Amino acid sequence: MHASPVDASFPLSDSELIKRAQDGDQAAFAQIYDRYAQPLYRYIYCRVGDPDLAEDVRADVFLRAFESLDRYEDRGWPLSAWLYRIARDRTVDVIRRRRLRQTVPLESWSGACDGPDREIDVRLDCEEVRRLLHDLTDDQRQVIYLRFVADLSIQEVALRLGRSEGAVKALQHRGLQSLARRIVSGA
Repeated sequence: MHASPVDASFPLSDSELIKRAQDGDQAAFAQIYDRYAQPLYRYIYCRVGDPDLAEDVRADVFLRAFESLDRYEDRGWPLSAWLYRIARDRTVDVIRRRRLRQTVPLESWSGACDGPDREIDVRLDCEEVRRLLHDLTDDQRQVIYLRFVADLSIQEVALRLGRSEGAVKALQHRGLQSLARRIVSGA
């Protein structure tokens, strides 16, 4: 593999970066990592709820992407859609293997100025939201995560998931309606 510098002052498109990375340009793959590492981490973290595990899964996502660069084909979808698909698949695998209830070590409590009671309330709320989100369809859950956790627009979510904007809006609407019903009913 050779390393030709990628000019940071002139950002390359995803397709240019992937082509360079396929040609062995390590700096191009590093730029892909820099561009997508944080949003992928947020996406994974919201699904697994464990920062260390989210880091491990993210590392695995980029390792798998690197290992399969030669098989990547530009089919008109953004590079991010490919990376999010890998992240989704790896996250589902991890969740299936983990099936154990999430635990929060006592040492991780921050002792915020609101006191430990507030910290417990926040963690319980997060657990409740995760439980409610788990009851949605996988497609609805992905749209909700990308829209409200990754803070992406409808158009960005549509591109990443390879769906139309109308389909994303419908999934978001049905997912939010389902969450609202569950919250109101106390389910």
